[in-house]
Amino acid sequence: MPDFWYSALTDSGSVQEGWLTAPSETALETQLRERGAFLIRTEARERPTTVRKLTDGKVERKELLAFLEYVAGSFDVGIPILDSLDDVAKRLQSKRLRTIIAEIRYAVAEEGKSLSAAMAEHPMTFPELCIGTIRAGETSGELGYALRQLVEYMDWQEGISSQLKQATMYPVVVVVAVTLLVIGLIGFVFPRILPLLRGQKTLPVPTRVILFASNLIRHDWLAVLIAANTLILLAYFVRRSDSGRLFFDRLNLRLPIIGPVIHDVNMARVVTYLSLFYRTGVDLVLSLEIVERITTNRAIAQAVHNAREQVVQGVSMAAAFGQSPLFPIVVLRSIALGESTGNLDHALTRTKDYYSREIPASVRRMITLLQPLLIAMIGGVILTVALAIILPVLNIYSQIGVRR
Repeated sequence: MPDFWYSALTDSGSVQEGWLTAPSETALETQLRERGAFLIRTEARERPTTVRKLTDGKVERKELLAFLEYVAGSFDVGIPILDSLDDVAKRLQSKRLRTIIAEIRYAVAEEGKSLSAAMAEHPMTFPELCIGTIRAGETSGELGYALRQLVEYMDWQEGISSQLKQATMYPVVVVVAVTLLVIGLIGFVFPRILPLLRGQKTLPVPTRVILFASNLIRHDWLAVLIAANTLILLAYFVRRSDSGRLFFDRLNLRLPIIGPVIHDVNMARVVTYLSLFYRTGVDLVLSLEIVERITTNRAIAQAVHNAREQVVQGVSMAAAFGQSPLFPIVVLRSIALGESTGNLDHALTRTKDYYSREIPASVRRMITLLQPLLIAMIGGVILTVALAIILPVLNIYSQIGVRR
């Protein structure tokens, strides 16, 4: 069958271009009408068979967000997707992302691929979150709504990340500075007073601890460095395995202070995308499958997987989610209310709004609790080092006074 290059008008009013294989132009027009598009012009051509070298790699989240915001805004005002891809490439600073967008445009225009399929060829650039959302919008015919929701969520996520970075910058600088100070005291200052301590029969506990650490730093630093690197590499490779990642993700949820924030962020992602996919007409089981893939915490993803299996067996979603302790009562009640009233997407949207308000407050509470704990830890370390140096010196002075 011949290949046809076509231009068609979609339901949203935008012009779509691409390739289709059909027995004739009439059959091509029928295929497009079944998709909700109307043929403008077509031409039988030889489809390009050139194997392209695809660019891929990480880009800054701000650049990715700027790209998605422009595409979503252009789609809302009816600008064709190919024109939008042409325009947005001129506005971005990232050379890599500009190259990738040019490759996406080629895939859409010359190879007839959908936007999500073209983006899926660059998995390091576009996370599955983006690809899955856009694919859901294309499938349901509500690409504009899907793009707006994606931009809204990523913008909210960027705000939370910026807030965390600003809040943790000062504690990180303080911890690094204090660590370097302690290493200097233990490795260089403390050894200079060792001759004064050798004559003492018993040393205070802080002094013995610091003495042990000093000997490690001065004499066995290579062994310490090798052991530390070995532990880091071991944790890295264990973290990459499915069972190891599941273990660490469960551990993250149980961490004091930080764990509840991690849990809330993942719950916000679950309800946001369940609402989005349900709103765009994606089947509930498929929606749960996509949400499972884009949930970053494997423990919560496994809970979604178990709930999906229960839903396939005919169990209501509220009952399926209720079998896992990871889903909070606010999520369970919203789902149950949405199922009983037939407005599941609105119930999930309200839950998403709840998390949009709750998570920034949780982050502020976390920072408020972490700062005094950090100060206490730093003070404890400095006090231990100070006592390790001061107590033996005071003991020597007391012994001198007794001899007099």
